[in-house]
Amino acid sequence: PADAIITALGSAAPRWVRESGMAVDDAGFISVNQHHQSPSHPHIFAAGDVAARTDRALAHSGVHAVFAGPVIAANLRNCLAGEKPRAAYHPRAHNLYLMNTGDGSAIASYGPFAAQGGWVLRLKHWIDRRWIAKYAALAKKA
Repeated sequence: PADAIITALGSAAPRWVRESGMAVDDAGFISVNQHHQSPSHPHIFAAGDVAARTDRALAHSGVHAVFAGPVIAANLRNCLAGEKPRAAYHPRAHNLYLMNTGDGSAIASYGPFAAQGGWVLRLKHWIDRRWIAKYAALAKKA
């Protein structure tokens, strides 16, 4: 018996991507190379829930989008300078996934390991606050 069953089906590509004329994979996600650059439209870069790597399978995850962000920023700077993209995103073997369950606890997943509890939620809040503080400091410098 269970109090609740939640089905998480994953992400789906938005219709506009398939209709855009960009190269897409069979599921309709924007095809990108290791530089997160569209092979059909080299001035377009994409990551996260809208993109699919052509060189490797990569989960449609915010974790990958966050880590691909600096790579995309470097490649955009290269393109604006008339150079080819040089930075590539190399995902880690495992990533930490944290999900707030809304009841004062959270679920953690890292490779084959999983945990849940209030301490996981405190860890999630601590990581989130550090991440936001980092970008708030950058915004103040701009």
